[in-house]
Amino acid sequence: MTTVAPSARAAAPASGDGATAPPGAAHTLAGLGRLVRFTLRRDRLRIPIWLVALGGVVLASAASLPPVYPDQAAIDAYARLFGDNPALIAFAGPGYGFDDPNIGVILVNETQLWTMIGVALMSIFLLNRHTRAEEDEERTDVLRSNVVGRHAPSAAAVVVVSGVNVVLALVCAVGFVALDYPVTGSIALAGSFLAVGLVFVGVTAVAAQVASTGRATLGLASIVLGIAFVLRALGDIGGNALTWLSPIGWAQGVRAFAGERWWTLALCAVVAVGLVVVAFWLSTVRDAGSGLVPTRPGAPEANRSLLGPLGLPVRLQRGALIGWAIGLAATGAVYGSVGQDIQQMVDENPVMADFMAQVGGADLTDSFFATSLAMQALMASGFAIASVLRLRSEEQAGRAELLLAGPEPRNRWAAGHLAVAAVGSIVVVGLGGLGLGAAYAAVSGDAGQMGRMIAASLVTVPGVWLLAGTAVALFGLVPRAAMAAWGALAVVVVLGIFGQLLRLPRWTRWISPFEHLPAVPADPMSWGPVLVVVAIAGALTAAGLWGLDRRDLQHE
Repeated sequence: MTTVAPSARAAAPASGDGATAPPGAAHTLAGLGRLVRFTLRRDRLRIPIWLVALGGVVLASAASLPPVYPDQAAIDAYARLFGDNPALIAFAGPGYGFDDPNIGVILVNETQLWTMIGVALMSIFLLNRHTRAEEDEERTDVLRSNVVGRHAPSAAAVVVVSGVNVVLALVCAVGFVALDYPVTGSIALAGSFLAVGLVFVGVTAVAAQVASTGRATLGLASIVLGIAFVLRALGDIGGNALTWLSPIGWAQGVRAFAGERWWTLALCAVVAVGLVVVAFWLSTVRDAGSGLVPTRPGAPEANRSLLGPLGLPVRLQRGALIGWAIGLAATGAVYGSVGQDIQQMVDENPVMADFMAQVGGADLTDSFFATSLAMQALMASGFAIASVLRLRSEEQAGRAELLLAGPEPRNRWAAGHLAVAAVGSIVVVGLGGLGLGAAYAAVSGDAGQMGRMIAASLVTVPGVWLLAGTAVALFGLVPRAAMAAWGALAVVVVLGIFGQLLRLPRWTRWISPFEHLPAVPADPMSWGPVLVVVAIAGALTAAGLWGLDRRDLQHE
């Protein structure tokens, strides 16, 4: 029997005895206003956290740039250093305005792409939470049993998440202007964040109709985001039309601080509205609780492998593992494909040569790959945490209680999922290194780079395990706070990507486990830090399993 949250019952508009709807109640948007208020109430903590996290990082980055580039000479040096670098074009943007640079162009190059990705992820997670995930828990059925139109729950989610994107864009625009950036460019840059956010509101709305579960919806929308990123990167590097197949490319085409073109934002808005309309239409041609792509029925008899402690976790998580592996391999290939150009830039650019002298003459190509592998490890940490937290979702859904009602010990049940997380992390990270090494070997003609990059990528695995161990500890000791593991990952991501940019004290960056690992291949291998991080990860895991064995099971 499904337990319905009391707040869901409270949100359902009253209608007398609940059986007969008054005239006009059949309207597809009936009850929209009350559902909007209910959605805002449910996310009264999540929404401010997203706004503060994204807006704070963007504005802190904007505030840090003028002191670093105080005059036109410094700005011109930045443009010469980064303007024609294919690697930075792939991971920062096309460099609009580098022919006549200003401080706003640097702001765009430093913050626009990653902020748009963050905004897209915010839209994906928030909209899925209030659409497909609600159907999974059957709370949507409770709401629609009263005077609530067919499209009202989805429309309320679209309105709220779109409103959050608008607020974030306003905060960024006002903040940029307050920091003395030009008004027009500030509005254009903030508008690009809004445009991408709205497009992925529409993408997720459609995915929620196509997929049969909330987890599949997240996967499908995230795949679209990954494809959009890769198409934009390949298009900008090659200077071809692939950029215009990506909504990220459309939004960047506004050319903030570089002669704005507003029609690209209008294109995003039109596509976003079209996707939402398509999503509403698709909801009328499917059954409630199911997707257009139905869940594939299982075999009439269970395979004997499912009886073991590892068989069921592998079966449950194999789709996620395959998806993450493909995504990391493709990301690694993008990184590796531009590796050859890094060294060429050093040879041909005297400004970069001076920079290399300042940092001790480290090999720039290896430094770039070390940074790339660290970023891939951060992505792989998302897989590891999600894999661990599958334990929590199984517990909340009551399925764990059924399994543990028999002779299966709790720690043995948990160990299967943790084994998938640990081994899967090695697979995902290793394939990311394989993709990077294979692409670099192809462009450099050095086949030995493949094995070298795979080995270098595996050095980051202990950092992934430590974050996964944090999730295990929270799940076992403080299960209601298990989702805080994502907050730990967010902190590590901010420290890893923006730590240098924000000029954070050195001690804050040491919070990240990846700061303690050798930055192979730029640095020599050192086993001491690796073993220490592995030991800490093991201690956290042991603490979580100890707590699980001594607490009560909880489910909604």
